Amino acid sequence: MDPLIRGLFKEFRETQELLGMAESDAFELFVATLLLRDDVLDQVDMTDLLLDPATIGIDLAILEVNGELVTQRSEVPGVCENKRSLEVVLTLMQVKASTSISSSEILNFGDAAKKVLSNTVPSQHPKLAAVSDALFGIFDGYASKLKERPRVNLAFVSTANDASLADGNVLDRAATVQREVQALSYVGELAFELYGATRIYEASRKKTQANETDIVLEKAVNLPGMPGINQAILGVVSVRELLKLIQTEDGTLNERVFYDNVRGFKGEENDVNQQIIETLGSPQRALLPVLNNGVTVVARSYAPKPGDAVSLTGYQVVNGCQTSHCIYLAQESLGDAADSVYVPIRLVVTDDEDVATRIIRATNSQTAVNDSDLVALTKFQKRLEDFYLQDQLGAGLTYERRAGQFYYRDVTRTRIVTISEQMRAVAATFLDLPHLAARYPQHLYAEVGDSIFDDDHRLAPYVASAFAAYRLETAFRTSLEAEYKPIRYHILMAYKYELFEGRSARLNERAIDQRSQQMVDLLRQADYVSAFRATAQRIVEVAGGQLPTADRLKRPPFTQELISRLIRG
Repeated sequence: MDPLIRGLFKEFRETQELLGMAESDAFELFVATLLLRDDVLDQVDMTDLLLDPATIGIDLAILEVNGELVTQRSEVPGVCENKRSLEVVLTLMQVKASTSISSSEILNFGDAAKKVLSNTVPSQHPKLAAVSDALFGIFDGYASKLKERPRVNLAFVSTANDASLADGNVLDRAATVQREVQALSYVGELAFELYGATRIYEASRKKTQANETDIVLEKAVNLPGMPGINQAILGVVSVRELLKLIQTEDGTLNERVFYDNVRGFKGEENDVNQQIIETLGSPQRALLPVLNNGVTVVARSYAPKPGDAVSLTGYQVVNGCQTSHCIYLAQESLGDAADSVYVPIRLVVTDDEDVATRIIRATNSQTAVNDSDLVALTKFQKRLEDFYLQDQLGAGLTYERRAGQFYYRDVTRTRIVTISEQMRAVAATFLDLPHLAARYPQHLYAEVGDSIFDDDHRLAPYVASAFAAYRLETAFRTSLEAEYKPIRYHILMAYKYELFEGRSARLNERAIDQRSQQMVDLLRQADYVSAFRATAQRIVEVAGGQLPTADRLKRPPFTQELISRLIRG
């Protein structure tokens, strides 16, 4: 392995607590964290990305529908049913740690990709076969909703040097794979990328370094001093300068700068976004500054430069996600007009988290936003974050109230609890809703939003449930059999019943504090893996001697049957 990449990989294994995992599997996860978007990674426990052992030709397979992950056919209706249109993306990767690159391995990767795209994956590779079958489930039930044919992203990753990647045989084999996959009539846009040591390093650098750029502000006005704010500026920027804020060095959209924006892009079909794009493509584009609210940018540091330029570090576009995306999509039609069309900008420089949160909430509350989008900004979330910091239970976890909050801090990633992870953990462990816990965060909040994050809830069960989920994931990374992963949320619920010999106290009862502490203390003991294994075996026993089907796990009757058996002992 390239020595620089080995150093980065070593740090990754240590911070992600993967030292007990096979090096090849850990390297696949290392690559996944670098090349996959963070909003994709946030939807799964990292180890779920690994395919079945001995899966040949493909190491990572990601199917997205409108940004939501789909891992099997049974999940397709829940994701597709209520959507007006569907954008489908299939990402397949082959990952090798070797410094050499074999042209025959590229052809094998292509053959495996064609099997996925033709739903002919051998049954001995069930996880990969399930992804393939899910794709065809979309074709079978929702073909008319497809905005376009599915996009396919292929990536062959090694730690080879640039010269090896430029070898004629390697490029010929890659071209062959691309040609054969593109020949499938139902494949839309296709990308085939070869990654070596240089590109892996660049991907790592982009993931770990703060957003930085220089832009020119036009007609800027400095606002008077305000508590907690180092600098505040109102002005306008040209579309060309705004693109510097939202694009990466290679011209692709930098999704990292939108992490603190509570709403994702609503798509080109959204009525407001259609109007923005139409305006940008019309002679009326010069009116954009008076037709659009512009963007709000919060940065950690700021430095004036010669002329009207400023240097920004650690910045986020906290409001204006729709405008930014529309400008990115319309830049080709704008052409040279990108220099003469302007966008209003509000620039706030602060290192005060509370001030930043108030700005995000204020700038996003003037138009309709889903309740789950703003949950991070509630008083309860702030209290919960502080409770995690106090660590009264000895869990050693950190709560990430806002996405990307810890990019600039030395925090072990596996010990960070996101809001979506917290929702899943408390829903499964203390609300007896393991059948709902695996849902996409927006869907999960719609189901349990009235039952969690209440101001009168005790904070200890939130930490205890997150710690239980963390220890269960650690068990899977070490010695707990991967076959039990489909029942992970039922394990969390069943473990609580077995620990407390029945139902626990409610989330707003003082008695739950003591039980939460008891749960954390027991899960810190050396034999915690065997406890989870025994719980998993009990669930299998209740299910009739074999793992329940995915469909059965997602329905309340099995949860109720399991609870009844656990209460009876």
